[in-house]
Amino acid sequence: MTWPFATRQDLNLKRMISRMSKAARLDSDTFRELRDDASTTVQSVSLVAIIGLCYGAGLGFFGFFVAGISVLDIFTIILIGLLSAVIIAFVWSGTTFLIVTRLFRRTIDYWGLARPFFFSWAPGLLFILMSSPIPIISEIIGAAGTAWIGVASVFAVKNAAGFSTQQSMLTFIIGVLVLIFIRSLIPLS
Repeated sequence: MTWPFATRQDLNLKRMISRMSKAARLDSDTFRELRDDASTTVQSVSLVAIIGLCYGAGLGFFGFFVAGISVLDIFTIILIGLLSAVIIAFVWSGTTFLIVTRLFRRTIDYWGLARPFFFSWAPGLLFILMSSPIPIISEIIGAAGTAWIGVASVFAVKNAAGFSTQQSMLTFIIGVLVLIFIRSLIPLS
C-alpha cells in the first residue's frame, strides 16, 4: 500500500506495539529509527488517533459513571477527543518543526520529526483509565499521562533533531506556549 508518500507503509500491529512500548520507555534508538523510517508514517498518525479515542473514551465514561450522561454524549465526547488529538498533534508538531528548522536551524523534514513526536504520545493509552468513577483517580491518571507524554516528546525531539536536552526542553516550552496562545484565540461559547 502506498500513501501520498512514495514509501510502502508498515501496517504490522505487533511492530507498532513494540515501538509504542519503546517510545513510552524513552528509548533513544527507537526515536531515531522512527525519524529515519518513512514506512512508519501511517503507524504514527494512527497512534495519535488511538490516543485521542482513549482520551475521549476516558472522559466520556467518567461522565457516564459520575454524571450519568447519555450514550450519545459519550460518543460525542469520544469523537471530540479524536478530532482534538489529531488537530493538536499536527499543530504542535508543525510548531515544533518550525522551531527546530527556523530557530535552531536544523535540517530535518517534517515527517522525520513528526513520526517520533507522534510516537511520544504512546503513554496516552493511560487516558482510557480516566474512566474511573473516582474523580481523584481520574485526575491523577490524566495528569500522569499528560506529564509522561510531555517528557516523552522532549526525548523524541531531542533524538530526532539531534538536540541537547536544553534545546529540546526549550522547543517543548515554546510549543506549549504557542498552543496556549492559539487556544486563547478560540472562543468557548
